[in-house]
Amino acid sequence: MTAAVVVLVGLVVVVVIRGSSGSTPLRPYLASMFQDDDHLLYNTDVKVSRTLDQLERLGVNQIRATVLWKAIAPNPTATTAPVGFQAGDPASYPAGVWAPYDRLVQQAAARGITVDFDLTAPGPLWAMAQKPPAAKYADHWSPSAQAYGQFVTAAGTRYSGRYTPPGASTPLPRVSFWSIWNEANQQGWLTPQWQSVQGQPVMESAALYRDYADAAYAALTRTGHSTATDTILVGELAPEGSARPTYDYRDAIPPLPFLRGLYCVDAGYRPLTGPAATAIGCPLGGEESKFVAAHPGLFRATGFGHHPYSFFLAPSASMADPGFAPLANLGRLERELDAIFSTYGVSHQLPLYLTEYGYETYPPNPWRGVSLRLQSLYLNEAQYMAWRDPRVRTMSQFLLYDALPDSSFPPGSQKYWSTFQTGLRFAGGRPKPSLGSYRLPLFLPDPVLGSSGSVLVWGMLRAAAPGSRQSVQIQWQSQTGGSYQTVATAAPDNPNQVFVVSVKLPGPGTVRMAWTSPQGRVMYSRRVGVRAG
Repeated sequence: MTAAVVVLVGLVVVVVIRGSSGSTPLRPYLASMFQDDDHLLYNTDVKVSRTLDQLERLGVNQIRATVLWKAIAPNPTATTAPVGFQAGDPASYPAGVWAPYDRLVQQAAARGITVDFDLTAPGPLWAMAQKPPAAKYADHWSPSAQAYGQFVTAAGTRYSGRYTPPGASTPLPRVSFWSIWNEANQQGWLTPQWQSVQGQPVMESAALYRDYADAAYAALTRTGHSTATDTILVGELAPEGSARPTYDYRDAIPPLPFLRGLYCVDAGYRPLTGPAATAIGCPLGGEESKFVAAHPGLFRATGFGHHPYSFFLAPSASMADPGFAPLANLGRLERELDAIFSTYGVSHQLPLYLTEYGYETYPPNPWRGVSLRLQSLYLNEAQYMAWRDPRVRTMSQFLLYDALPDSSFPPGSQKYWSTFQTGLRFAGGRPKPSLGSYRLPLFLPDPVLGSSGSVLVWGMLRAAAPGSRQSVQIQWQSQTGGSYQTVATAAPDNPNQVFVVSVKLPGPGTVRMAWTSPQGRVMYSRRVGVRAG
């Protein structure tokens, strides 16, 4: 992917990473996305501003924010919509409900940060099917696709770049990045997941989500957000699910079986026919061209959103079950998408947007997580793996601050700690080691000295402005201790600010990188041990 120009300056090797002079260009730009709704939506003006300032300094250029339908809708606990309510008109919604989202797009735009609005349930009860089997599922029980489309219409109109709210003097900034639903294959966001049809388990959520994708794509297009100008993602799949078909409406569906149900194909990528097709709303006789025309969002979307968590395993750990696609097995998802599109005669190849990822840590969670050291390592390894895959366009980090424990349960219990501790800071603000390693990712694919005494060093200057001219020192410390010595200087020459350097080391020890910001601050990456072969 790259070519290196090596220059000797004294005893230091200077390596400039340039685009290949052959036919293979540098990989497409890999954006750095972040999500922390508690600190970017549900907080004070001052704290939101400070959070955005932190993210800007870290080198974040995309924010993913959840736009909860029920947080916007009027009378969300009523079973009938308000009389006279115009769901497609943003001005018809209660005063103030849009304020957190208006603030985010305004403050993000001022910093040059793109906002991805994930438009999703839970929603108002008046837009749901009635008589759910349990009250906890009532606000995402078989939602109305028509009502969801009207909600998306209101959001698309408000953030079209042409909409001036009542009482304001200027239009709101345009939002040009959209995700359709969140984790539709998981029961916390959509139920039922399964239904029994003629005694057979059927992926009901795949059929439902197909309708929501259609409604949202049409609504965004009507309000000026076509894929010619905007990024529109389908998928946004959770990484979990039941390995076998089930009759339980609550059981999540693994991402790849869900994908096949969504696109109406069987395990051999043949269009579903007969009762299997009818059961999940697919054309009875295949009818490939009609299916493509009927569902443009599935085939014309900008990309496919996915949450490739490995939970507590290393990013490089493969899952044996072929229904899952963690980061180590993204090729499964890519091959399935390509095979499905080939079945329907569509040449468009969907890029991947990894819009949610992270590792929980202990401390603070005493029940689950990885150590603070492993969180730093795993996040850097994940960034490296995402960079290596040219089909990946975005790599996200979920949470800046750990979520607070659930105080409705006894302190110290598992349920008390059932919230997410994936932050780069503890809930009180104290930084974890991963805060620094996120800013300057460093990864050695094989930290063992070869016969030549060299190791391959991959690094990324995330905090540097994309495309700006930078240089970074690769430093080494002997395993016996002592001061760090600069053994190489890399000068990345690509928008991703990534360098890949083969560095000859004096011997086993520890490697780090040192970068001086434009403001004169010296920053260090995490340290990586290198051992003798």
